[in-house]
Amino acid sequence: MTCWITSIWGKIMQKMFLVFSVLMVMAIGLLNQVSHGYCSDDNVLFILDCSGSMWGRVEGKPKIVIAKTLLKELVSTLPSHMNMGLMAYGHSRKGDCSDIAMVSDMDGSCEKLDAALSHLIPKGKTPIAEALEKGVAVLSRLENPGTVVLISDGMETCGGTPCELVNSFREKGIALTVHVIGFQVGGETENQLQCIANAGNGGYFSAKNTTELRASLEQIKGSVLEHSPLPKPPEPAQITIKEAKSKRLKLPGPGTVILKPADWVSMPPKYWALIDAETGQNIARSNKESLRVKPGEYQVMWRQSEHGHSDTNLTSTVTVNSRQKVFLPLDTGIRLNLPEGIKTPKWWALSQVNGGAVVARFSQTLSPQVVPAGEYDLLWRQSEHGSQTVNMGAVNLEAGRLNDVLLDMGVHVVRAEWLESSFKKMSVFNEANQLVGQWRHEDASLLPQGDYRLIIRPTEHHHSDVIWGKFKVLEHGFTTVSIDSGIKFIYTPDTPAPYAIIFVNLKSNDEITMKETWAPQPLPPGKYRLDWWEDQHNATRQTLIDSFEIPPHTMIEMEI
Repeated sequence: MTCWITSIWGKIMQKMFLVFSVLMVMAIGLLNQVSHGYCSDDNVLFILDCSGSMWGRVEGKPKIVIAKTLLKELVSTLPSHMNMGLMAYGHSRKGDCSDIAMVSDMDGSCEKLDAALSHLIPKGKTPIAEALEKGVAVLSRLENPGTVVLISDGMETCGGTPCELVNSFREKGIALTVHVIGFQVGGETENQLQCIANAGNGGYFSAKNTTELRASLEQIKGSVLEHSPLPKPPEPAQITIKEAKSKRLKLPGPGTVILKPADWVSMPPKYWALIDAETGQNIARSNKESLRVKPGEYQVMWRQSEHGHSDTNLTSTVTVNSRQKVFLPLDTGIRLNLPEGIKTPKWWALSQVNGGAVVARFSQTLSPQVVPAGEYDLLWRQSEHGSQTVNMGAVNLEAGRLNDVLLDMGVHVVRAEWLESSFKKMSVFNEANQLVGQWRHEDASLLPQGDYRLIIRPTEHHHSDVIWGKFKVLEHGFTTVSIDSGIKFIYTPDTPAPYAIIFVNLKSNDEITMKETWAPQPLPPGKYRLDWWEDQHNATRQTLIDSFEIPPHTMIEMEI
């Protein structure tokens, strides 16, 4: 009997131990979630307004710059395994309501999202409804419920009804939370954005400055990671409509925009214009320092001169109110600093990074220029016909200052005196075998820092390309490449040149050919075989010299 009781008690204790172990594992998992401050099944999609109005300034800085900076700060503090994505609208084209794209996929990569933010440049309209619809489609492909964080400084401008759309998501049973931050908004815009948040079971945050935007993002972070309650949204303002006491109709008069140029800006320009920030339509134009225009929000287009400059859309925006004056600062610019010996180019330009469109171009001038803020590639074209456009790499132009860009690196190809004439062309290729630069002139030439290969072409028809060798351009300074080794033929004037003389590099088997000429032949140092082809049709190729060596910096005279 005692043995039976002992056996039963042992089984009971085993089951209790098993249950206790399971409960401990669950408790540890919950504690890990609490201690790390997140839930592993969260999917967060940020939707950033990149319409033209985001160039408006807050505390002296463009709203887009503030929004991107604070988003980068927030993303850097989120768990590395959280699924995060970034959608933008209005970032590629003006006046296009379909300008919506996932610029960083829902793959949880902070680095990718950070890089995508860096390249966003406001341009277009505000299609909030379609962006939300596309965002829900992205989140619906994931296993767990998702959160949308919309940051906007304006209301829908593409005919959509975003509030009704989010309501329809809820009616369809789509598990979705939508938080909305209105960045410097009020009136009807704030009412629409707040309605979107209410329909999406999220919070609405009104941010008038950098501090409030940072605080809003932190509260949303707490809600997403720790599920902490959000503050109650403010009550909408009550508007009382009073009965008119007069039948007189008072139309809103125009406002006046007054330029406030920095001391380095050359005035007056050929013209400047105010462009609708959402549609890109040219509303008014002038070459004077002030311009009257109907109320609205505008982006600025600048044309410094008739022939040497392109139309340049600046990142400055201005809000014009009826019968009021507003000052427009012109204080974002670029100034190139070059060493002696670099001549004024045919033109230089700023383009969108990674081969994008040119946003500003300047011909035959090195004076400071008014430009849009942002990150761009700097393009350099030394001459119209004898050179190739060189991409000098990315430059980051900060708003509100004259940005000095130092260009003091490149290559200087020096030709030996015994080479009778300048080369037809000199070409530079990078390590990926892509053409980076090409010139005819023998002055110092700009090149970005990197490793390169130089190929020279002595003449167009009588010489083949000569792979001269590799060289390196450092962060500062010009690398000298001397073309000072090769062959000079000694011959009597009545000696006809053969159809071809071929120099075969015995190490690489590369062939360098000169045809129907006794002109000096530049050759890199090395061992060669000399082949001779007397006549194209009535002779065959033969070897005259099996092996000879050209030492560095040496010209060998070869008597015929």
